[in-house]
This record gives sequence, structure tokens and C-alpha cells, in this order.
Amino acid sequence: MAGPSKESVPFPIFVCAVDGVVYDQKRAHWHGLPEIHDRLHCPICGSRMEGEPKDPPTRVFFCYQCGTTYDRDKASWYGIAYHQAP
Repeated sequence: MAGPSKESVPFPIFVCAVDGVVYDQKRAHWHGLPEIHDRLHCPICGSRMEGEPKDPPTRVFFCYQCGTTYDRDKASWYGIAYHQAP
């Protein structure tokens, strides 16, 4: 992901040139990640994420390939920042 063009930018934002996903570093928030349904593919590696509980409504999605996790109740992604370019 490409970072801000200048160090003087007050709101550091990283942008993925391939799919348009944006990471707002100041707010520690992601924009443009995939819609959450009963099936989900990992935004990092593309593997199908496993959901818990198995019966709807699924609350937590977990990728066994890279460890990325999505908690639907908190609307939070975990493990994505580790894949961000320094």
C-alpha cells in the first residue's frame, strides 16, 4: 500500500492501488473492505474465512491461512495492520 506523498500530510492515509482499500492511520480505521455476509473471503490473502457459530447469524470470521479476523458485533478487523507496508 502506498503511503502519503509528503511527510507534512496531517492525516496519513495508505491507499491500495489495486482494489482501492484505504487505511486511515490517524483514526486506525479501514475503508473499502468487503461487504460482510454469511460468507466472506479474506481481504489479505483471498482465502475463504470460516465463520463462528456455524449457524446464522455468524458473529466472527477467521482466516486460517493468515490469521485475519473479523468481529461482526464490534464491526472490527484484527490482524490486518500487520500486513501493512511500513
